Amino acid sequence: MNGFVLRGGLVCDPETGTLAPGDVVVRDGRIAGTAGAADRVVDVSGLVVTPGLVDLHTHVFVGQDLGVDPDVVGPPSGVTTMVDTGSAGAHLFGAFVRGTVEQARTRIGAFINISTVGATSILLSGELKTLPYVDPAACRAAIAEHRERIIGVKVRASADVAGDNGVVALDRAREVADAEGLPLMVHLGPPPASLADILARLGPGDVLTHCFTGLSGTPYTEHGRVVDLVSEARQRGVLFDVGHGMCGFDLEQARAAVGAGFLPDTISSDLHTYSRDIVGGLPDVMAKFLGLGVALPEVVRRTTVAPARVAGLDGAGVGTLRAGAPADVAVLRVTEDPAPAVAAVLTVRAGEIVYRAEPI
Repeated sequence: MNGFVLRGGLVCDPETGTLAPGDVVVRDGRIAGTAGAADRVVDVSGLVVTPGLVDLHTHVFVGQDLGVDPDVVGPPSGVTTMVDTGSAGAHLFGAFVRGTVEQARTRIGAFINISTVGATSILLSGELKTLPYVDPAACRAAIAEHRERIIGVKVRASADVAGDNGVVALDRAREVADAEGLPLMVHLGPPPASLADILARLGPGDVLTHCFTGLSGTPYTEHGRVVDLVSEARQRGVLFDVGHGMCGFDLEQARAAVGAGFLPDTISSDLHTYSRDIVGGLPDVMAKFLGLGVALPEVVRRTTVAPARVAGLDGAGVGTLRAGAPADVAVLRVTEDPAPAVAAVLTVRAGEIVYRAEPI
């Protein structure tokens, strides 16, 4: 057969913001414009069809302390693109590429950790507490060697990771990102690197992850409005990412922000070995925002084309359903009773069905 057509579902197009009945045709690994006579029909009635989900914050360095296998956790959650956020630094990035990136069927991009040892173990001493590991020259050399794999620079500038070195590490990461023309992603957590310290160093295209954590000590809203430093950062182009994780998401902080009209730019899971039982997967995080009253097309946009843009992959069609784009598709069951729930029923990666939860 030439391909197949997903028929009978509601197609959620994140580029247009529409949710309407329609067909999605897959042929030769790409999204095709029209169905052909030989195309097999896959009935997806009652389901929602979206681009393959793009998870902007994960840890998928297989064999490393945090790493989950992208080909094990991705397809059952509708995720076809995963971005590793700082599992590997300069000393380990080659091993990450050879052992995970080049082996995985799931598409993988990465932020390189400013610490040469990366996030080696969150159960031991943080990677920024030994300052000589925070080596801009080594980080730049690794970027030069693996430029096509690297999306940006990551720094976990929180007390549990950096001790008193948070601001110094943040400045060194800023130095590398500026020199290499890459975005900087910063992990928000307990001070002494405060929310104000971090946002003051971020500009257009940079990412604050764990944006709704309750650990920073600084609320996003006061008296029902977004605080000035957050509003000003967004106005100058700083991006805000959820990064749910073990303790990177406070539901009441998120509720207050959404209520004040502040939505995250991207919704991500921070899925890793120790967060997996807490997070579940990206669809579970999506469901939390549906429960906060965010419309499904807005949630889908923040888990498809928006993170693809941050990763520099939107130009290749990642996160979209436009004709000619890679045939990465998620078919989701979205329910509201007794509470919003999202689950992947079928996942297509590069034109092949890589997950099917039930016979459809």
